[in-house]
Amino acid sequence: MIDKIFEIGLKDIFSSSPAEYVTIKDALDGKLKIRLNNNFYHEIKKDEVEKLSSRIPLYLWSLVKIPFIFIKSSEIGEYFVSGEQWNKKAISILLGREISNVILNVDVEKLLREYTSLIFIILSPTRSYTEETELSEM
Repeated sequence: MIDKIFEIGLKDIFSSSPAEYVTIKDALDGKLKIRLNNNFYHEIKKDEVEKLSSRIPLYLWSLVKIPFIFIKSSEIGEYFVSGEQWNKKAISILLGREISNVILNVDVEKLLREYTSLIFIILSPTRSYTEETELSEM
């Protein structure tokens, strides 16, 4: 029974992730609604896109796709940056330092303060599996 509830909850969480992305350029041109996997829509805030575009170089506007996706790792305080190299480059610019694939909790908090509608945080499927395995062994 608990397994079924857990499974349904995870499906609901993952179905709320973006099904589509837009470039910074497209968002500046007015494409501010993106479809989620559950067929609902998420509204990107125009002022946040404008603030983002003022910090990201023009040559990246057609390459960087939003919203940004951060995947919670199994390590405490660490998140994986999902997406192509251009998204990682944009995050590096916003944080003012080069990043690899991992950013820290403090970085995510800083970005969320400025860009709440441009960021999705999802749980790592491996983390959920690990936690589920540990719980079943108890």
